[in-house]
Amino acid sequence: MTAATLELPPGFRFHPTDEELVLHYLCRKCTSQPIAVPIIAEVDLYKFDPWDLPGMALYGEKEWYFFTPRDRKYPNGSRPNRAAGRGYWKATGADKPIGQPKTAGIKKALVFYAGKAPKGEKTNWIMHEYRLAEVDRSVRKKNSLRLDDWVLCRIHNKKGTIEKQGQHLSVREANSTEIAEEDEKKSVVMLPPPPAPSSATGTMNDYVYFDTSDSVPRLHTDSSCSEHVVSPEFTCEVQSNPYNYLDATMDIPFASQFQGNHQMSPLQDMFMYLQKPF
Repeated sequence: MTAATLELPPGFRFHPTDEELVLHYLCRKCTSQPIAVPIIAEVDLYKFDPWDLPGMALYGEKEWYFFTPRDRKYPNGSRPNRAAGRGYWKATGADKPIGQPKTAGIKKALVFYAGKAPKGEKTNWIMHEYRLAEVDRSVRKKNSLRLDDWVLCRIHNKKGTIEKQGQHLSVREANSTEIAEEDEKKSVVMLPPPPAPSSATGTMNDYVYFDTSDSVPRLHTDSSCSEHVVSPEFTCEVQSNPYNYLDATMDIPFASQFQGNHQMSPLQDMFMYLQKPF
């Protein structure tokens, strides 16, 4: 049956309450009783994306109704399989009992996420699922995934339009690929060449640093100074026999520079500041 063969009267609107949907439509469908106006289509909506469902409905302008079977996620479990089309339905909020004084059905709200779980992109598509309460959902047949023969679902979009999220996902995936390629290119860093090793014939300043600041104590030959007084005997000893702490037989690249330039070694310079004990 199609929407054109329903022959609904002018001004007809289909806005049933939750209790009417459960008692007058879902209960009759599950017990194989006839429905006066078969206005709700039978579609396995878990095989389609939500934006494809409005074209399969028999009636609806901003919300659409469907009878659909429900399967198990695992063969021996009671958890329903929520994968649908190129995404999945995710439950939100608490279940709402339908019927007074006895609960006849359960209402559950779900939101459609485009992409693979758990990193799907949330959409504006909402589904209200109505299932019968106090129904035996144990495994009836071996290797059967059927959880419910029929549940009633109402689909609508919060923005009141039919959004095709698949096109948006294709663009987003393409942009993500381009960004990943750019990041991969940026991750390649050109390292500068290593510095050339210092030549063994470098100058003396490349190896020894003499501090000429005022903080270094200096020699005083003035006998009037009581702090740094060097005796003539010590001074003559230093001048007459300068120490050479670099042996000519040592294989030191810059040893010849100390001897050739007649410069004092660091140790000799240090001993000149030592005071003779009294």
